[in-house]
Amino acid sequence: MPTVSPAQRSLTTTASALLGAIPLITLTMWFVLAADGIGDFPPTWAPSFVLLAAALAYAFCELAGFRTPPLQHSDRPPAEVEAESWRRFTASTFVRFAVCEAVFLISMPLAFVVDSFWMILIGAVLAVPLFLWEVWPGARNQQRFAAALEAGGIPSHLTGRVQDY
Repeated sequence: MPTVSPAQRSLTTTASALLGAIPLITLTMWFVLAADGIGDFPPTWAPSFVLLAAALAYAFCELAGFRTPPLQHSDRPPAEVEAESWRRFTASTFVRFAVCEAVFLISMPLAFVVDSFWMILIGAVLAVPLFLWEVWPGARNQQRFAAALEAGGIPSHLTGRVQDY
């Protein structure tokens, strides 16, 4: 069984907590907005705005979210290179998280504008899969980021101990 680095374990735990916020906020907003039921479906412009935000978040993450300067040649031990790789991957993960979470956060004020809990649901339904695909520190995202780190020919040691939870 492959071992999991402390950095990977820490980032996975943090990502789990960040992901858990979306359903908790959705539940909280139920008590604020859905006192009289889920409400009417909002005008088309409001869900379209959240859908556009999700498309832009996805595009940003795919086009820029995994870019990083390659590792530079040095005489550092592999453990130090691995630690730097995890620091950079963690920073990138938080940037992608902020972009993906914005999709859900945009839906909240819109829900008050159109007075419909549907907006919260739409934001959550778009943000959770986006988060799982673009932010979750699993093998796919580690390999994508490692490819950018290793573009200069230096091994990043980022994917040496990959284990999805």
